[in-house]
Amino acid sequence: MSGFMENTAIIGAGKVGTAIAIAVSGAGYSVTGVVDTDSSAGEKLASLTGARLLSDPGQACLNADLVIVTTPDSLIAAVCEEIGKACADLRGKKVMHMSGALSLEVLEPAERKGADVLCIHPLQTFADLEGAVKALPGSRFGVTCAPGFESWARGFVEAIGGTMLPVDDSDKVLYHAAAVMACNLITMVVFGAEVLYRGLGFTPDEARTAFMPLLNATVDNIERLGPSQALTGPLSRGDVSTIGMHLGELKRVDRELLSLYREVSIWGLKLVEEQGTADEESIQKMRVLLEEF
Repeated sequence: MSGFMENTAIIGAGKVGTAIAIAVSGAGYSVTGVVDTDSSAGEKLASLTGARLLSDPGQACLNADLVIVTTPDSLIAAVCEEIGKACADLRGKKVMHMSGALSLEVLEPAERKGADVLCIHPLQTFADLEGAVKALPGSRFGVTCAPGFESWARGFVEAIGGTMLPVDDSDKVLYHAAAVMACNLITMVVFGAEVLYRGLGFTPDEARTAFMPLLNATVDNIERLGPSQALTGPLSRGDVSTIGMHLGELKRVDRELLSLYREVSIWGLKLVEEQGTADEESIQKMRVLLEEF
């Protein structure tokens, strides 16, 4: 079943909601309504899509065939409760949330009134609107839906330029934790590198200019070769002496970064073992040094 020209309401006009609204509007869906507690954000999204700024989720659902909830996770259940209270009969309508971690259970009030419910989560980062709109095409979208609804979900995802990634409802939390590791935790580790460079007298811009080519090449290697072949550096070489020097200096300048270095490296020894570049004796020496330092 084609989703084109379905009347679509967006509840939540933040970066995710705005990027998705732009994507679905460009794909041929008719964005007819926008809801947000921040009227200025709602007005901005309404002007971008030609939609009406509506007062509440219930009103949005009455006038739409497809309702996409892009609020923060903590508000999704309350939004769905409002929809359930306002609409006596939701048969023939679809209610979708875009949380990576939450199950379909939060949409139960709409499902109880007859709506088809599903989650389509963009496996992408939304640091700013321009970057999000640019990054969405080509992204994977984690899809959780009832059996038999996969075809519609796949059509929706492909219409906005993505690829469907089926995710079981019971796997949502681990699926999202993996996404956080691949995005947010990497950002935090890179921030640690920037902090060390700041301590050497570099400005934040100078620090990023220095290590971004290294970071970009690393990401490229991971994509082309996989983590086990992309890993380089002292752990990969079994260079116990260099690791010891790192630990000593980090202990002197920043004990929290010392802890980060140690914990990531201890986990990373699993990757070293998989890579097979360091012998077992070196791996054991590195483990003892990292655990006992």
